[in-house]
Amino acid sequence: MKNLIFSLLFLSSALLANNYNKGVDAYKTGHYKKAVELWKPYAAEGNVKAQYSIATIFYEGKGVEQNYRKALYWYKQAAQQEHAKSFLRIGIMYCKGEGVLKSFKEAVPYVKMAFDAGCTKAPEVWSKYELWKYE
Repeated sequence: MKNLIFSLLFLSSALLANNYNKGVDAYKTGHYKKAVELWKPYAAEGNVKAQYSIATIFYEGKGVEQNYRKALYWYKQAAQQEHAKSFLRIGIMYCKGEGVLKSFKEAVPYVKMAFDAGCTKAPEVWSKYELWKYE
């Protein structure tokens, strides 16, 4: 009985991983909407790569209608897991007023968190938008 349960769990995990990889394949071949569909269950379960990828698809409007609010939602989900690029993207969205009211003051903590999390582009964004003025 124990072996049967283990086998079923292993098979279930393998099938889930296969669906995630199908999303990667869909993305690579330009089927972005399909990638979003395949990744959403993983993103909902906390897969940071799926969350960031879905956010970026909505941010860029690849294969879906560009939607900054949906992008922001998924970037924030990834940021809750200390995802450096998501912190930075949120900061940039505040700097540009994309899906949020433009606010350099709101951008500051996100760009700082991106830097602290090791994002190498954070200093560039910090300088470009002169964020030190809004600390």
